[in-house]
Amino acid sequence: MHVRLSSPSGFLLVAALTAAFLAPVTGPAAHASSRPGASAAGPKVTHSAKAVTVSVPASAGAPGYTLDVATDELSLTTRRAGRTVLAAASGDTGALRFTTSDGAWQHATGITDWKWNNGVLTLTADTTLAGATVEARITPEADRYQLDWNVKGGSATRLGLAYDLASAGHWYGHGEAETPQGGPGVDQPWPLDSGEVEHSDFGPASYNMIDPFWYTSASTGLRVDTGDTMNVSINGGKDGLGRFTVDSAATYKATVFVESTPLDVYRDYIGIVGKPKQSDATYTQYEKPLWNSWAQFYTHVDQQKLLDYATELHDRGLDGHTIQLDDKWESEYGNLTFDSTTFPDPKGLSEKIHAMGFDFGIWVTLWINLDSDNYQYAADHGYLLRDASDTTKPCKVTWWNGTAGIIDLANPVAKAWYEGNLRKLMVAYGIDGLKFDTRFFDEKCAPRDGYRATDYQKLGTELADEFDLQGAGIRVHWSSTAHQAGFVTRQVDKGTGWDSLRASVGQNLAISTIGYPFVESDMIGGSGGQAAPSKDVLIRWAQSASLMPLMYSSASPVETNDVTTGQKVTYDEQTIDLYAAAIKAHERLAPYIWDQVQATLKTGDPIMRPLFFDFPKDQASYTVDDEWMLGPAVLAAPKLGSGATRTVYLPSGNWFDVNQGTLIHGPATLKGYAAPLGVTPAFVKLGAKGALKAIRALKRDGVPAASVLIGPDAPGTGSGKPFKVTTTATNWGTGTISGVRTALTVPDGWTAKATTAATARSLRPGAAYTTNWTVTPAADAVWGSHDLTGTVTYRTSAGKTVTVDDTVQATVEATPGGVQDPYRTTQTTDAQYAQAGDQFAIWAAGQDLSGWKDEKGAVYLADAAGQQSTVQAQLVSQTGESPAGKAGIAIADDLTDPSKGGYAVLAMTRSYGLEFMTDSNGDGVLDTWAGGGSTYHPTHLKLVRDGTTYTAYASKDGETWTTVGNAQVPSAAGAEDAGLVASAVNANYPGDRTEAVFKGFSVTS
Repeated sequence: MHVRLSSPSGFLLVAALTAAFLAPVTGPAAHASSRPGASAAGPKVTHSAKAVTVSVPASAGAPGYTLDVATDELSLTTRRAGRTVLAAASGDTGALRFTTSDGAWQHATGITDWKWNNGVLTLTADTTLAGATVEARITPEADRYQLDWNVKGGSATRLGLAYDLASAGHWYGHGEAETPQGGPGVDQPWPLDSGEVEHSDFGPASYNMIDPFWYTSASTGLRVDTGDTMNVSINGGKDGLGRFTVDSAATYKATVFVESTPLDVYRDYIGIVGKPKQSDATYTQYEKPLWNSWAQFYTHVDQQKLLDYATELHDRGLDGHTIQLDDKWESEYGNLTFDSTTFPDPKGLSEKIHAMGFDFGIWVTLWINLDSDNYQYAADHGYLLRDASDTTKPCKVTWWNGTAGIIDLANPVAKAWYEGNLRKLMVAYGIDGLKFDTRFFDEKCAPRDGYRATDYQKLGTELADEFDLQGAGIRVHWSSTAHQAGFVTRQVDKGTGWDSLRASVGQNLAISTIGYPFVESDMIGGSGGQAAPSKDVLIRWAQSASLMPLMYSSASPVETNDVTTGQKVTYDEQTIDLYAAAIKAHERLAPYIWDQVQATLKTGDPIMRPLFFDFPKDQASYTVDDEWMLGPAVLAAPKLGSGATRTVYLPSGNWFDVNQGTLIHGPATLKGYAAPLGVTPAFVKLGAKGALKAIRALKRDGVPAASVLIGPDAPGTGSGKPFKVTTTATNWGTGTISGVRTALTVPDGWTAKATTAATARSLRPGAAYTTNWTVTPAADAVWGSHDLTGTVTYRTSAGKTVTVDDTVQATVEATPGGVQDPYRTTQTTDAQYAQAGDQFAIWAAGQDLSGWKDEKGAVYLADAAGQQSTVQAQLVSQTGESPAGKAGIAIADDLTDPSKGGYAVLAMTRSYGLEFMTDSNGDGVLDTWAGGGSTYHPTHLKLVRDGTTYTAYASKDGETWTTVGNAQVPSAAGAEDAGLVASAVNANYPGDRTEAVFKGFSVTS
């Protein structure tokens, strides 16, 4: 189909005629999906006066979606199951936007032409710039659509997309974010929209670990396919917009993912860029920390200082696999020779470090300073990148250590020369590995002929992959080669305060969920040139890192140096002990972590990941910024600030508290969780793969070896109705326990009978046994929640008797049945009833319970309220959709026929507070009203009759009463009916029913 739109009115006419005479155009099935099993129907395109709509049906593994392209101003709105999950910006911002040489922003406006052909929707639109048009091509697939667009005419210089952030919920991805609040060094908003991101040099040559990929809590995602630098703003200036601008006039290429969960979006992205083919780090490098000299000495390092540092770590039991000498060992930057003044015997240094059981490594860079002996040689031989503005000259770049040239890795001779110098150095001095720093390319430089800037990420990756990186990894990104190489990723340098520790968590979550799963924080305690970390920061950082894939250490917990004052900082024994304990915990956890490494090599899934990757339906998890999942079993919740308590959020599931040895049924919020300096809060999800390994690694000394778990988490039943539960006793310890006995304690009047064995002679480590129970509530069991407590008693190998327990709440639910004499029921709408002892329930429909409609269900006592009487009840709960739904107490000469007189109702509404209504003239119509206020439950209600005078009261506790109103009801005569009433008040909510639960109904005269 091809439609030409010459004007808005023309469009309306064409749309109307086309809609009337033509069926929707369906694209060929071959373009329907990137996945097997897609619906044969394929995408469809329809149109109306306001939009061209692409509809992609649900298929195997894909939820389906619609994409509305507004025609009056080219804008895109993506919906899944009718709900907006991503919407482009509108108005003056514009969705598809561009600049020209004057820097002013322009954007696409009304669509003038569109066609659907071979699975591609092509659109042409006018713009705010005279003489310029936008052509966009949308290619829908089962779980994504490709959006390619460009500007014709007008000499565009930059192209960008803009989105309304709130339309997709929260935003994630990006990597290390530059922010006005100091990111990435001391700030990393999580989610991104919770802060401000203003990243103007977002590109493949950036030192930051970044990728042009973002995903949202609405399970949509955006990938921009470019090798050019971008300018990215996410909530910049708190404007609520996401702006993704490419500094190029070339065709803008983007992929929008539409999935069921954020993890599915991540996997779609990994399907494009690739997952790691290997892990650069060895098991030992995951198990033990790397000790790097940078934050300990910065550039004030020499041979004796490094040797003393290594010796002190060794002698104090602060384990590690490598001592790595960072910056300032060279005579000049780029010479690749030791400074003989500060390092007179590097070979001897290496031998002494090896003798202590450490590997030895050094810091290197491809940047050769102009005052280095190697600079002129490299320049004369054409080994350096050329200047972008004058390719006859070497490119000169300024960095934190001076002015330098950069080895051109695209020149095979230059690469061989540089690599040969490295290998000679390593052989001569017994150097086991390298830490590559700085970048492999700079935007001031020109790529070698036949290469692009992005190719240098690949070239740097290939170079680094030839050496042992000792767990320091390498900072390469943006390319498939970087994703697939499997390098450890270390963060950008952090400050030394709490803000930087918190930023390190958000950054690891960001980096690992853009496809770099082998993450570690920056050096524990920070390395950004600030004052030495405080004791608490250093310990908490080590504890946090112990629950990450790798530990990267520098500042010694024995003593370090304050770079801002030049003074030595000495820590106390507790600092050393708790840092060492964090290392030991990480070492014990290493077998579990290594399992996650192997799983990641198969799936590409991140090891350290946000809670919502594992619990996508848990909305609370999308804003948790100080917890994470480490693999499927471990929830890490270390303390990341001052103080000794924290709030912990646990999603659904059964969680073992490794510090307290208790079981917690999620979802649960643990407020004021005790986390003194020696405690690292962590929880293990029972039943998850690797749970046993994780518990053995993390369980604190003194925590009971065994646990008992009741299932299901929240059983439900009715009064007197038996139900089934299980208790499972598990030995999480390392030794066999014996004399194991399980018991189940139930409320008074209930029974619990074991139907399978409740004892075990012994349980070996990791073993469990389950007991089945039949539990029967009392016939008059109170509706609501009741504790069931399971206990396990056992003997340790030392003969000590230990008892542990678990408690769940069983819910006894009211179920429709009937009421017992002397109670009666009456109704003027569909209603059902139940009674258990002094409890009553009414399920009722009804349009209203007021003057215009008297539709209700009632349970009552006939002729119970005399001339001086009190009617009282507690409204325990009321449910229903209508906010005006009512439940309460009533009195009348005859509740089956209120027109006989004396009618009054005192009710609580679901959302509008109390209502006291009476019949002033005896016609059965409630025509007077008092009340208001807020709604609360339980609600104690009381009606006092004194002849024809009725007074209504309400209370929150049944002791302190507030007067709701007072009324004269002249038609009241003799003994009256008194009862409980409920109405859904569903006039505006057709079909709605209310459930009202009461207790303590009484009438005294």
